[in-house]
Amino acid sequence: ALQCLTHTPPLADYMLSQEYSQTCCSPEGCKMCAMEAHVTQSLLHSHSGDVMKPSQILTSAFHKHQQEDAHEFLMFTLETMHESCLQVHRQSEPTSEDSSPIHDIFGGLWRSQIKCLHCQGTSHTFDPFLDVPLDISSAQSVNQALWDTEKSEELRGENAYYCGRCRQKMPASKTLHVHIAPKVLLLVLKRFSAFMGNKLDRKVSYPEFLALKPYLSQPTGGPLPYALYAVLVHDGATSHSGHYFCCVKAGHGKWYKMDDIKVTRCDVTSVLNENAYVLFYVQQTDLKEVSI
Repeated sequence: ALQCLTHTPPLADYMLSQEYSQTCCSPEGCKMCAMEAHVTQSLLHSHSGDVMKPSQILTSAFHKHQQEDAHEFLMFTLETMHESCLQVHRQSEPTSEDSSPIHDIFGGLWRSQIKCLHCQGTSHTFDPFLDVPLDISSAQSVNQALWDTEKSEELRGENAYYCGRCRQKMPASKTLHVHIAPKVLLLVLKRFSAFMGNKLDRKVSYPEFLALKPYLSQPTGGPLPYALYAVLVHDGATSHSGHYFCCVKAGHGKWYKMDDIKVTRCDVTSVLNENAYVLFYVQQTDLKEVSI
């Protein structure tokens, strides 16, 4: 998970600027400062061939000798980094909104639309997100899973919608669309059962380049292209055992398989054949602006 974050172009660009640590009032124990030091050491200083160990600050929530979920760790790390930013932000601008570089990079917005099937009245709600969970139980590809996310859901019976215009619970349809697309898109393939720990180990194809425009609530402008730059993989039969590794696009656009202390070159064909757990895409406009 840390390898994938380290090779996230807009995040690495921000970390290498060292803008955050210059304003942080309490760097001891700060997740953002620890990540900044980690990324700087990874990308600028670790050419000796020595193995890098992540700092205790970054791994404090990680329990050794237990099965941990890499996606859970990833989201916890992003949220705590966001909180660190807010603390610094509130000290300098007490009335500022709850925005941070983490939400600027990874944050998007869902638009949920509910339509009353009796009076045709509609209501909209907007919810922020840092990742997009995809149901892969029947999808053959990531594109199909994205389409399935947007399928209209009927609200009837106990789940009926209280319509303000009709003033009672009425049958309704609910649709979900991406309203604001993030700079970095995290797609999480739901492989694990929360109750049993079973794993869905089926093959789901995913593209090297993804156009997000068809899935937007207001698909205007250009095609909104994203490029794959990291793939996080769980190798194991269930959530109770196994091993994580990742493939990342590093220097000069070349792919590497990162498997603990073992780092090997790989090609994009083998990357696209992995049974992915989390996919990392970056808007190509951001990819062009950043050169690490």
